[in-house]
Amino acid sequence: MRQKQLVLNMLREFIWPQTKYRFNVMREGQTGYEGFVLGLVKPRHMSGRKVPSNKTLRPKYKQLFIETKKLMKQKDLGFRFTSIQFNKNHRTVKHKDAKNMGVSYIIGLGDYTGGDLIVYDKDGKNPVYHNIKNRFYKFDGSKLPHETAPFKGERYTIVFYSI
Repeated sequence: MRQKQLVLNMLREFIWPQTKYRFNVMREGQTGYEGFVLGLVKPRHMSGRKVPSNKTLRPKYKQLFIETKKLMKQKDLGFRFTSIQFNKNHRTVKHKDAKNMGVSYIIGLGDYTGGDLIVYDKDGKNPVYHNIKNRFYKFDGSKLPHETAPFKGERYTIVFYSI
């Protein structure tokens, strides 16, 4: 639990950048949300090449990256991932992950109510609600549509995945 609290405290200290180009997770009329990725990314202009995100190389994000990787290792030492998506107070629309390969882990941190992860079957039906507050949940977001239930309060999500 101490590692979760450490990561949460670090997230609370950040000035969060606006993410404007992840249209598949934004609600109608939404022009952006607070979020960023650390680890490897595939920039559009680099034809599929994997490189560290710009923020991964910055000192203020580097410690968060290190501590968040420790948090994942406490849950599943053998889980391999290339990237970590951080989101603040973002309620996603129903979507499939466009760039993820295989299973991902997600965890919610913060002082909030609601905000379950809703996962559907492959046909986009039969929603199942998963409480991810302070709990890891493992699923294949590239195959299963999912979204965020309404919530109130301060909600951070961390998604560990591979590209």
